[in-house]
Amino acid sequence: MDEVVCHDSNRPIFPGLFRSKASARFLNPMSFRTLRFLLPFLAIFTFFEAEAQYNEFGIMLGATNYKGELSEHTFNTHFIHFGGGFFYRHNWDRRWAWKVEMNFGKISGDDAYSSSAYDRDRNLSFESSIFEVSPQIEFNFFAYETGRSDYPWTPYVFFGLSIFKFNPKAYLGNQLYELQPLGTEGQGYNGEKKYKRLTFSLPMGGGFKFNVGRIGVGIEIGARRAYTDYLDDVSTLYPDKALLLANNGPAAVLLSDRSFTNADTSGFHPTTAILHKQRGNSQDKDWYIFGGITLYFRLTSMMKDICHPFRPRRY
Repeated sequence: MDEVVCHDSNRPIFPGLFRSKASARFLNPMSFRTLRFLLPFLAIFTFFEAEAQYNEFGIMLGATNYKGELSEHTFNTHFIHFGGGFFYRHNWDRRWAWKVEMNFGKISGDDAYSSSAYDRDRNLSFESSIFEVSPQIEFNFFAYETGRSDYPWTPYVFFGLSIFKFNPKAYLGNQLYELQPLGTEGQGYNGEKKYKRLTFSLPMGGGFKFNVGRIGVGIEIGARRAYTDYLDDVSTLYPDKALLLANNGPAAVLLSDRSFTNADTSGFHPTTAILHKQRGNSQDKDWYIFGGITLYFRLTSMMKDICHPFRPRRY
């Protein structure tokens, strides 16, 4: 049986493996059954070891957007704000990587820009800061490696999980109020707890990245489906004004119902016969978006192959 030889060496990887008595005892039928079980795992391990593994640090500069009760479109030019962040990425190989992002920005929405007459009369608005930490998995459609002219560019997609903090606010006159403590939909006294301002979202998106010398440049956009419908503090029904006033104070009443018509929102809805009028849609969760340009560089580079698993190459 021929010996296995490295592609860049005349020496065998395992000299004498197929000539010794010990190896003959090892290569018995039971051992082959064991090898058959181990081969898939060895193949996966070898695959990742044979490719480029390296770490990167980068920044993202761009914009944010919001989709919810106070913005009827997934991308609304009226509600674009600055967003940015940092990320660390570990490339398993030229196709797969995992990364951790820290992003920050601002989102907002306003009924004044709605195409619906009902929404414009509702007259609600908000703004909120967003801060998220997001571990993600990334897949390159083409083999890509930062700083290598032979693997220069690729489109890519990503998905993951984010934990983020938000805090919706709105103006009453010239004063900006935090809305969650006010319980504008009756939270805190009607048996419903106030919503949490720290929760999860599911990020998904994609982009295009390419090399400029030893630096990587990317264009990326990613939408986040929030596990809350209160990014904008709007989700269910108008509460009873008298109870809201008694429990949460006058500011809560004024910021809960800012409609122009000043219709009585404490009675039955004329068409649905439901007590209190609809304020939002709790079945449709809110979204927020980060997008922009990324700049990144390699922290270290360790190219590994089967024959020389510990030989470093730095770029």
